[in-house]
Amino acid sequence: MANQSQRWHHQTPRYANVFRLFVRLLMLLSALGVMTACTSLPVSPYDSTTDKAITRLHKQTAGFFVGVVQAEGCEYDRHLGFYHTSKVSLSGLMVRAKAVAYNDIAVEQLALLVKSFDDLADLHELGCFSSAQVDDLWAAFDLSFSAILKLELAKKYGRW
Repeated sequence: MANQSQRWHHQTPRYANVFRLFVRLLMLLSALGVMTACTSLPVSPYDSTTDKAITRLHKQTAGFFVGVVQAEGCEYDRHLGFYHTSKVSLSGLMVRAKAVAYNDIAVEQLALLVKSFDDLADLHELGCFSSAQVDDLWAAFDLSFSAILKLELAKKYGRW
């Protein structure tokens, strides 16, 4: 029995050293994990073409909302050109955004804007908008456009 006790006594320090090494390794890995979680996400560089295209689409959309509140000409069919032009512009923006590496946030924002335009067209097919509806719709679109432009301008001025 004394022999077993001696054997156990000699092995304990070795296990203690392995355990301490394991704990240190775990702490190091945890620290690395925390540091990695705190790093910023890679973001694509500023794109002046996207900036200009989204600004142009914003102006076209503003013009649409100003014109659609008039009693005459508020019907969906009279604004098919706007919907067609908007769809083409958004398609071009989406293709461009998807082609750029590390541009997932912009792609997500544009996808939401595409959905908003689709919903706007569906709603407009049901009938003309009231002034209050136009105000609410314009406020929502303005937020979407602002978010996309803020992202591009943050890239431009290095605030991302």
